[in-house]
Amino acid sequence: MNQDGRDDLAIYLGLQDFEVTRVEVERSGRRRRPIKVIHLARRSGAHRCPDCGREHAEGLFEEAEAIRIRDGSIGDFETYWEIVPVRVACCGGTRVERLPFVMPGFRMTGRWFERIAALCTRLPIAAVAQQAKLAWATVAKVDGRAIELGLGDRSLDLRELRWIGVDEVSRNGGRQYFTIVTDLASGRVVWIGDGKGRKGLLPFLRALGAKGRRKIRGVVSDLGYQPILASRLPHAVHVLDRFHIVQWVNEALNQLRRRLFSGAPRDELGRTLKIKKWLLLSARENLERQHPRLLDQLMEQNQPLYQAYLLKEQLRGILRYPWRYFGVLRDRLHDWIVAVLGTELKELITVALRLATHLDAVIAGHQHDVPLGLCEAINSKIAALRYQARGYRDPEYFKLKIFQRCSLPDNPWAQIVL
Repeated sequence: MNQDGRDDLAIYLGLQDFEVTRVEVERSGRRRRPIKVIHLARRSGAHRCPDCGREHAEGLFEEAEAIRIRDGSIGDFETYWEIVPVRVACCGGTRVERLPFVMPGFRMTGRWFERIAALCTRLPIAAVAQQAKLAWATVAKVDGRAIELGLGDRSLDLRELRWIGVDEVSRNGGRQYFTIVTDLASGRVVWIGDGKGRKGLLPFLRALGAKGRRKIRGVVSDLGYQPILASRLPHAVHVLDRFHIVQWVNEALNQLRRRLFSGAPRDELGRTLKIKKWLLLSARENLERQHPRLLDQLMEQNQPLYQAYLLKEQLRGILRYPWRYFGVLRDRLHDWIVAVLGTELKELITVALRLATHLDAVIAGHQHDVPLGLCEAINSKIAALRYQARGYRDPEYFKLKIFQRCSLPDNPWAQIVL
């Protein structure tokens, strides 16, 4: 390549202060695959310290060996830039200069980093690694750093919190959990804590600070977080999510079914209810056309289970109704509790007593216009993310992927045209 061609290549690559000295094709690795190496030399410009960013007009000396920086492929070859860096005297010692075209923390150019980050928004990590001929861990590291850059300073999200939702989600499909804190105004996840309950939430409350805690007007959560929230946010309104109340009743209904049909089912009714227990737990309006009739036929053969099912649907109707008079709502909930206590359904009686203790938190969900189902929607997104990836070995990387899915609706890396 002649001098004019090398100058044109330097301009194309955006190397204003550098020049291309030569371009070679080499064979690298075990398979001796061909790669393209573009040799660079500094033409002008200052040398920047990698730690403090200070510029130095002159360096101390050149390094003994050149370094290679991965760039996007030109033609059919993997492409590398090779240059001999300079050491500068700074920060109480000597440092290898920070080259302007290198992505900090990576042996790749900034434009190659952007391309990998953009690909990660469109393809699985394994597919990107295969296409780019990089290790899976390298691509995951690029993806994680790109998400951090897209999120920016997350401490800013904590300053304007007013209404928050708190819930836990399984990290690995088992008994390891994350505590997820959601800003109910923006619908974005603002904090992910390790563990659940006090262990998972306490670091968030500490990061919020005394001033931030005073700004919190209300919290939507389940009972597991109520003690620490009541002690650390005494002036906030505590709302019990309706989803968890229905979850209590469904679990009680399932326990009742197991008690009535304990062991191996001995008749057709028991076998049907074991196989199709979802008929009991599903919302009646969501059943397909033929299923309500089948459910009614099954329930007529077992009065205790039918009674529990009707009480479950009655409570769902109370919770779903858009109440304007909250005294009437309290009366309806009180009537439901009394009706349950008058039965012999010990599983539902446990739910009724628990509900009676937290009536104010249930009614608060109707008094304040907050999206009560948002936390469960976030949990569904996280579960889908975990399923698509077949799990995450690195919990910190999983946190970043959750932030990307639930806090970056306008992901800047997804806007890059490939």
